[in-house]
Amino acid sequence: ITAVEIQEEAVDLLRRTVKYNEKEELVTVLREDLRQLQGKLPMGAMDLVACNPPYKTVGAGLVNAEEGKRIARHEVACTIEDVCLSAAGLLKYGGSLCLCHRVERMCDVIEAMREAGLEPKRMRLVYPFVDKEPNMVLLECIRGGKPRITVEKPLIVYKEPGVYQDEIY
Repeated sequence: ITAVEIQEEAVDLLRRTVKYNEKEELVTVLREDLRQLQGKLPMGAMDLVACNPPYKTVGAGLVNAEEGKRIARHEVACTIEDVCLSAAGLLKYGGSLCLCHRVERMCDVIEAMREAGLEPKRMRLVYPFVDKEPNMVLLECIRGGKPRITVEKPLIVYKEPGVYQDEIY
Protein backbone atom coordinates (compact mmCIF):
# COMPACT_ATOMS: atom_id res chain seq x y z
CA ILE A 1 0.00 0.00 0.00
CA THR A 2 1.37 3.39 -0.96
CA ALA A 3 1.22 6.76 0.81
CA VAL A 4 -1.24 7.96 -1.84
CA GLU A 5 -3.53 4.98 -1.18
CA ILE A 6 -3.38 5.63 2.60
CA GLN A 7 -4.23 9.30 2.05
CA GLU A 8 -7.12 8.42 -0.27
CA GLU A 9 -8.48 5.92 2.29
CA ALA A 10 -8.26 8.56 5.05
CA VAL A 11 -10.05 11.16 2.90
CA ASP A 12 -12.73 8.61 1.98
CA LEU A 13 -13.22 7.71 5.65
CA LEU A 14 -13.53 11.38 6.57
CA ARG A 15 -16.08 11.97 3.79
CA ARG A 16 -18.14 8.98 5.00
CA THR A 17 -17.98 10.30 8.57
CA VAL A 18 -19.21 13.74 7.49
CA LYS A 19 -22.06 12.13 5.54
CA TYR A 20 -22.95 9.74 8.39
CA ASN A 21 -23.20 12.71 10.78
CA GLU A 22 -25.21 14.70 8.19
CA LYS A 23 -22.73 17.60 8.19
CA GLU A 24 -22.19 17.95 4.43
CA GLU A 25 -23.42 21.56 4.51
CA LEU A 26 -20.92 22.47 7.25
CA VAL A 27 -17.85 20.43 6.36
CA THR A 28 -15.95 20.28 3.08
CA VAL A 29 -13.26 17.63 2.84
CA LEU A 30 -10.22 18.54 0.74
CA ARG A 31 -7.01 16.68 0.10
CA GLU A 32 -4.46 19.45 -0.37
CA ASP A 33 -0.99 20.44 0.79
CA LEU A 34 -1.69 22.85 3.65
CA ARG A 35 1.35 24.88 2.65
CA GLN A 36 -0.23 25.62 -0.74
CA LEU A 37 -3.81 26.64 0.02
CA GLN A 38 -3.57 30.17 -1.37
CA GLY A 39 -6.12 30.43 -4.18
CA LYS A 40 -7.76 27.09 -3.30
CA LEU A 41 -9.63 28.28 -0.22
CA PRO A 42 -10.89 31.70 0.88
CA MET A 43 -8.13 33.10 3.08
CA GLY A 44 -9.14 34.84 6.30
CA ALA A 45 -12.68 33.43 6.12
CA MET A 46 -12.74 30.33 8.33
CA ASP A 47 -14.21 30.16 11.84
CA LEU A 48 -12.43 26.94 12.79
CA VAL A 49 -9.45 24.88 11.70
CA ALA A 50 -8.90 21.52 13.40
CA CYS A 51 -5.74 19.49 12.96
CA ASN A 52 -4.01 16.40 14.24
CA PRO A 53 -0.51 17.27 12.98
CA PRO A 54 2.59 15.05 12.88
CA TYR A 55 3.85 14.77 16.45
CA LYS A 56 7.54 14.10 16.07
CA THR A 57 10.38 16.08 14.58
CA VAL A 58 12.47 14.41 11.89
CA GLY A 59 14.91 12.05 13.58
CA ALA A 60 12.94 11.73 16.85
CA GLY A 61 11.64 8.32 17.86
CA LEU A 62 11.16 5.29 15.67
CA VAL A 63 10.66 6.13 12.01
CA ASN A 64 8.14 3.99 10.15
CA ALA A 65 9.31 2.47 6.86
CA GLU A 66 5.87 3.09 5.30
CA GLU A 67 5.84 6.53 3.71
CA GLY A 68 2.26 7.39 4.67
CA LYS A 69 2.76 6.54 8.33
CA ARG A 70 6.12 8.32 8.37
CA ILE A 71 4.51 11.49 6.99
CA ALA A 72 1.60 11.22 9.45
CA ARG A 73 3.85 10.80 12.49
CA HIS A 74 6.94 12.86 11.70
CA GLU A 75 7.37 16.40 10.41
CA VAL A 76 8.52 15.14 7.02
CA ALA A 77 5.99 16.91 4.80
CA CYS A 78 5.04 19.75 7.16
CA THR A 79 6.07 21.16 10.53
CA ILE A 80 4.04 22.54 13.41
CA GLU A 81 5.10 25.98 12.17
CA ASP A 82 3.58 25.17 8.74
CA VAL A 83 0.34 24.05 10.40
CA CYS A 84 0.05 27.22 12.49
CA LEU A 85 0.93 29.57 9.61
CA SER A 86 -1.56 27.86 7.31
CA ALA A 87 -4.30 27.96 9.96
CA ALA A 88 -3.61 31.64 10.67
CA GLY A 89 -3.99 32.38 6.95
CA LEU A 90 -7.31 30.56 6.76
CA LEU A 91 -8.86 31.90 9.96
CA LYS A 92 -10.83 35.09 10.25
CA TYR A 93 -9.91 37.40 13.15
CA GLY A 94 -11.26 35.66 16.25
CA GLY A 95 -11.32 32.22 14.55
CA SER A 96 -10.03 29.13 16.34
CA LEU A 97 -7.33 26.56 15.66
CA CYS A 98 -7.85 23.37 17.66
CA LEU A 99 -5.25 20.66 17.73
CA CYS A 100 -4.13 17.58 19.53
CA HIS A 101 -0.42 17.08 20.15
CA ARG A 102 2.09 15.27 22.33
CA VAL A 103 2.79 16.80 25.75
CA GLU A 104 6.55 16.77 25.18
CA ARG A 105 6.06 19.16 22.22
CA MET A 106 3.74 21.57 24.04
CA CYS A 107 6.30 24.40 24.22
CA ASP A 108 7.11 24.05 20.50
CA VAL A 109 3.40 24.13 19.65
CA ILE A 110 2.64 27.20 21.75
CA GLU A 111 5.67 29.01 20.35
CA ALA A 112 4.59 28.20 16.77
CA MET A 113 1.05 29.37 17.52
CA ARG A 114 2.19 32.70 18.90
CA GLU A 115 4.65 33.31 16.05
CA ALA A 116 1.74 32.81 13.63
CA GLY A 117 -0.46 35.32 15.51
CA LEU A 118 -2.52 32.65 17.24
CA GLU A 119 -2.96 33.01 21.00
CA PRO A 120 -3.47 29.84 23.10
CA LYS A 121 -6.76 30.20 24.99
CA ARG A 122 -7.68 26.72 26.26
CA MET A 123 -5.60 23.70 27.16
CA ARG A 124 -6.57 20.26 28.40
CA LEU A 125 -4.12 17.51 29.30
CA VAL A 126 -5.09 13.96 28.34
CA TYR A 127 -4.07 11.11 30.65
CA PRO A 128 -4.31 7.48 29.56
CA PHE A 129 -5.07 6.45 33.19
CA VAL A 130 -5.66 8.48 36.33
CA ASP A 131 -2.34 7.32 37.84
CA LYS A 132 -0.20 7.91 34.72
CA GLU A 133 1.44 11.03 33.29
CA PRO A 134 -0.39 12.91 30.52
CA ASN A 135 0.65 11.95 27.01
CA MET A 136 -1.47 14.33 24.92
CA VAL A 137 -2.52 17.96 25.06
CA LEU A 138 -5.60 19.49 23.46
CA LEU A 139 -5.09 23.15 22.57
CA GLU A 140 -7.37 25.83 21.23
CA CYS A 141 -5.98 29.15 20.11
CA ILE A 142 -7.60 32.26 18.68
CA ARG A 143 -6.32 34.35 15.79
CA GLY A 144 -5.61 37.79 17.21
CA GLY A 145 -6.55 36.76 20.77
CA LYS A 146 -5.20 38.51 23.84
CA PRO A 147 -2.86 36.63 26.21
CA ARG A 148 -4.70 34.50 28.76
CA ILE A 149 -5.09 30.76 28.84
CA THR A 150 -7.58 28.57 30.69
CA VAL A 151 -6.37 25.14 31.77
CA GLU A 152 -9.33 22.78 31.87
CA LYS A 153 -9.77 19.72 34.04
CA PRO A 154 -7.79 16.65 32.94
CA LEU A 155 -9.29 14.19 30.49
CA ILE A 156 -8.75 10.62 31.67
CA VAL A 157 -9.19 8.10 28.84
CA TYR A 158 -9.45 4.68 30.56
CA LYS A 159 -11.09 3.39 33.76
CA GLU A 160 -9.03 0.22 33.30
CA PRO A 161 -7.28 -1.32 30.30
CA GLY A 162 -9.73 -1.53 27.42
CA VAL A 163 -12.57 0.27 29.27
CA TYR A 164 -13.12 3.93 28.44
CA GLN A 165 -14.25 6.56 30.95
CA ASP A 166 -17.86 7.69 30.43
CA GLU A 167 -16.69 11.09 29.14
CA ILE A 168 -14.81 9.41 26.26
CA TYR A 169 -18.02 7.74 25.10
